[in-house]
Amino acid sequence: MPSKRPMAALALTLLCAVSSASYAADDADVTLDRPGTGDREYKVGDPVPDEYQRESMKVKDWKSRHLKAPGEHEQWEQIKGKYALISVPTGTIKEMVNK
Repeated sequence: MPSKRPMAALALTLLCAVSSASYAADDADVTLDRPGTGDREYKVGDPVPDEYQRESMKVKDWKSRHLKAPGEHEQWEQIKGKYALISVPTGTIKEMVNK
């Protein structure tokens, strides 16, 4: 007769595997592709690395790219195939727009 302990361990392992797979299936908006950022995917509301809050990184010609005017303390950043409106003080993504 099998012991209950190995069956409990197997059940726990399967539960973890299923929950990990369902978490990975969540749809994200964008993946950062700059060195040092890894493959982390970002969506509206997520914080971004400090480098995206720098003046030198912002999209300066937002009008020619048909983006709305950024508000005070906001800037557009190009992240992979999308534009992200970043709140500079908080470092969070406020809006995502396809290129």
